[in-house]
Amino acid sequence: MTKTTAKTTAAPASGYVASIQDAIDNVQSKLEIPAAARDFVKRTASSAKERAESVHSGAANATDTAEKFATSIVGGYANLTRGLLDMTLANVQHTLTTVEKIAAAKSVNEAVQLQADFVRENARANFERIRGAAETARTTVTEGAQAVQAEFSKFYGKKAA
Repeated sequence: MTKTTAKTTAAPASGYVASIQDAIDNVQSKLEIPAAARDFVKRTASSAKERAESVHSGAANATDTAEKFATSIVGGYANLTRGLLDMTLANVQHTLTTVEKIAAAKSVNEAVQLQADFVRENARANFERIRGAAETARTTVTEGAQAVQAEFSKFYGKKAA
């Protein structure tokens, strides 16, 4: 008896849901989306897609510029370090050569003169080496900053300060 009751109550519920579904289908078939609304959505989606591609391209270019800038900074640092190492070796070699000359000196006056020449030559050479290293560092930073500034100008569409 319970089985029959369940079947009887289930049938009216199915008919009710089916009638609602039919009503919704009937209303949906009569609704039309205006052509202007469809065109608006298409234009908006297309415009958004173009903007996304533009932003992506700008970000990729900015990343490339940052990579080049970082590479030039690291390269400049490596060159500076290499220059300092070369300068250190040159100073050590010059010092040892002077020590040999002073050891071979026959008088105190000759040894003092050799020492004075060493100090003067060493100071001049170190000044030139440091000036060259500073010029290299300045050039590297200036070129990197100009590249970053140019990229910001492109990215934002106006001249960077």
